[in-house]
Order: sequence, then structure tokens, then C-alpha cells
Amino acid sequence: MNLLYSGTSFIEPMFPNMPHNVLSISTAVIADFPQKHRTRIVLKINGEGHIQCGLNTHMPGKRCMMISKKHMASMGLMTSEKVFFEIFEDPNPLGVDLPEVLAALIEQDPLVERVWGALSDGRKRTICHSTMRIKNIDLQVERALEFFEAEREKLVLRGKW
Repeated sequence: MNLLYSGTSFIEPMFPNMPHNVLSISTAVIADFPQKHRTRIVLKINGEGHIQCGLNTHMPGKRCMMISKKHMASMGLMTSEKVFFEIFEDPNPLGVDLPEVLAALIEQDPLVERVWGALSDGRKRTICHSTMRIKNIDLQVERALEFFEAEREKLVLRGKW
């Protein structure tokens, strides 16, 4: 992976009473990234982890990378802790793994494949994350098909279908 930046920072709460914490970075640093603030990244903290994420707006002149409670716990991190972090360019341009159910639907159904091709990367990530949260495969298929039909209808309304 291509190292984009490394440094130290404090882990901060994103907002009061929110489960996510963040590492902030200056927008001046991000100006050198391949796709600026739209670059998908992999974050390592203290040499550990493989957190695929984006660069979110946090405060003027800053972007942040969110760290979930799950990642905080698995790496033994605490809010307000000073950490060393590395930011790598994510080799996966989508920034998330494609669930098997979606890959099969895209391969088998020309309508789903066409809708998938028309979606932005953000909408593709949405359906990937939503599908991964569902444990039952039949329900994954059902919800994915509902999502693709809703997205097809949006494309029709916008005159892009």
C-alpha cells in the first residue's frame, strides 16, 4: 500500500455522547493526497489495524478519520490517548469489500448490473455495508433487490434510465 502520511495525534471524541472517536488531520496535508479529501484510505494506529475509511469534515481546516468502538476495543485504545498513525491509500477504490450476495446478484441479473454501474461509490458502499450487517442470506438478497429497485426508480425519475 502507498503510504500517504504518518504522524501523531490525540484520539478525540467526534461529538459528545457519540460512540465514535476521531483522529484529525489538517486539510493542508490532504491537499497532497491523490484525490484530495475524496481519497479512500486505510488507517493504522500504533502499527496495528486495517481501518478502511474516508476523510470526514470535522472542523474548519481539519478532516478526520472515524474510529469505531469496535476498533478502539480491539486495539486497546482510549479517548484522549496520543497515538502514532499511518495513512495509506486504499488499493480498493470502493473502500469496502463486495459481499458475495451482491457479487452474485450483479453477475446474474443484468438489471442489477446496470443499476450498480450507475451508482456513485458512496451508494455502492451503502448497499455493501447494509448487506454485511444482515446475517440471513435470503434476507440479504431480498433487501438488496429492494435497494436496487429503489435506486432504479430514482434513476428513472432523474431521466438517467
